[in-house]
Amino acid sequence: MPGGQGLSLIFLAAGEVSGDRHGACLAREILALEPDSHLVGWGGEEMQKSGVEILADLTPLSAVGLLEQLPGLSSSLRALAEAKKFFKEKKPDVVVLIDYQGANMKLARYAKLLKIPTVYYIAPQEWIWGFKSGARKVAESVDVILAIFEQEAKVYREVGGCVGFVGHPLLDQVPNGSQRARIGRELGLDLKEPILGLLPGSRKNEVKSLLPIMLKAAEKLKEEFPTIQPVIPIASAFLRPLIEEALANLPFKVWTTETSGMGLIQSCDVAIAASGTATLEAAIVGTPVVAAYKISPLTEMVARRLMRSPYVTLPNILTGRKIVPELLQKEANPLRMAQEAASLLGDPRLRQEMLREFSLLRNQLGRPGAAQRAAKIVLETRKK
Repeated sequence: MPGGQGLSLIFLAAGEVSGDRHGACLAREILALEPDSHLVGWGGEEMQKSGVEILADLTPLSAVGLLEQLPGLSSSLRALAEAKKFFKEKKPDVVVLIDYQGANMKLARYAKLLKIPTVYYIAPQEWIWGFKSGARKVAESVDVILAIFEQEAKVYREVGGCVGFVGHPLLDQVPNGSQRARIGRELGLDLKEPILGLLPGSRKNEVKSLLPIMLKAAEKLKEEFPTIQPVIPIASAFLRPLIEEALANLPFKVWTTETSGMGLIQSCDVAIAASGTATLEAAIVGTPVVAAYKISPLTEMVARRLMRSPYVTLPNILTGRKIVPELLQKEANPLRMAQEAASLLGDPRLRQEMLREFSLLRNQLGRPGAAQRAAKIVLETRKK
């Protein structure tokens, strides 16, 4: 048997908190279909809890940008070398790449050299950047692409990729019914008063750059909405020290919780979020949201040259319209954040228009069951 354990040896590679969560869901579905499989790879605490033997946890090192990635480069290269050695010695039955483009594309090319079947689940977003050459490189490097967006599936098929549209895995994580009473009870919130979600991201550099600004925005919001209750989810344990440091000596109360994801977002009256997965989560559960992001000037210059979409926030990219306010770079300041959030709290017409757009967007994301469909294709790819 491969690797000396189980019916199959399956290598999963995720390097970000969001990828860790999606990898955990996928791992559970694989083990439900084939309980004796041995799952091993890169991941974080969620994948480990779901039965994956973790060889390297790169989630604390994840960063967006060029200069931003330098601090974690040596650890990433070391993990990459160890993974290549593992591939050569153990020959996994299939390699599943989950987001994390930079390192995972290197893994894909090495697996291809060894003729190990590869599946990319949550593939590089070349359909957003608009360069078919990039999409073609991805399609040529892996055996199967599991697309989570219809636009993504279309682009990868056009360049010759073997593509399966599985739908978006976030739909599997939608809570059953309202979670507001439970969250309120756990945190001691007054449910008659507004709840403000502050979602500064799941990467260290995001939290460092955005959370202090979000807290100042919350303080400004309190001038207009004195009873508003700011809540911060701690997306992963390695972020707790950064968040606690930012909260020290604040003149107002902020609640923190280990409960993250859509249950918490659903409980909020409005959210200010790092432009990323959280904005799509807000759209899915119907919570008005303001998106914000800051990157280094060098990364901004490169991104502006490469990106074809006029938007950076997923709900806007997917609809082709600015349905969520985007506050980027200098615009990502306390005053603008507070103004946009206040408008969504105080203007019922504006609020309802955003929620109507969110309802239309949800129809584009497929149906629940993405992880289960992905697991079946992973196991089928292994058998080829």
